[in-house]
Amino acid sequence: MKAKDAPPIDGLVVSGLTELALGALTGWPMAVAVSRPHDLPRLGIRSGARLRQWHLDLIMLGSLTAAAPRLVPNPPRAVALPLAVGAWVNANAFGVLAFRPELKDHPVYKAGVGASFVSASWGFTGLAAVAWKRWWHGR
Repeated sequence: MKAKDAPPIDGLVVSGLTELALGALTGWPMAVAVSRPHDLPRLGIRSGARLRQWHLDLIMLGSLTAAAPRLVPNPPRAVALPLAVGAWVNANAFGVLAFRPELKDHPVYKAGVGASFVSASWGFTGLAAVAWKRWWHGR
């Protein structure tokens, strides 16, 4: 099947798979963290624990975001956009701390993380609400 003949791909799938790919790429520095933790500073990584959180969050949130349109087809934009933004910002907030752990108390960092929690919570809760509504009306 040629690309022009392929069915369109939902933006949440693209966003989630891209986040998942970044999570896979962070597996390389994770391998360094496990096998040669003393070499992490050469990569600019100052917190192995935050690196692990970043790696896992990218994989988990990326997978969930990519799966969302399969579980709830055609999610409304008011749900999909906050979900994608929240998943990206939330996961990557740990990446910031892997390199600059001292930023965890910075007001801009805290505001960004707070906003990402609101955004991801809105997106995932909205997705569940859409699923409930469609299920209820389809009974």
